[in-house]
Amino acid sequence: MTELRTAPGQSPMMPGAVRAGDLVYTSGIAAASVLIGAETPFAEQAAEAMAALLETLAAVGAAPRHVIKLEAFLNSPEHFAAWNEEFLKVWPDPGPARTTVIVGFALPTMLIELQAVAVVD
Repeated sequence: MTELRTAPGQSPMMPGAVRAGDLVYTSGIAAASVLIGAETPFAEQAAEAMAALLETLAAVGAAPRHVIKLEAFLNSPEHFAAWNEEFLKVWPDPGPARTTVIVGFALPTMLIELQAVAVVD
């Protein structure tokens, strides 16, 4: 039987990450500042969300090199270039498979949310 390990989440309703054997799945992760209602500019939110994602992965034994899939949810296509800049700070070449979609968020201050899949060797 596979043992599940979880990392603390940003909300009591969601774990930050769940590890089952070598597989790690994160919940959606956003900048903590927006979860309390702050109006944070996109570049700051992206950096904060990325830092939170990496910290969450580390809590279950995963590093950036273990990420095989990264999904980004943006509130506007105008943020795509800034998101690419943040992505390249962590994965300059090569990076994980990735998907970026434009969505509407329940929180009006949220501009980006990230989730990842990793395989720990």
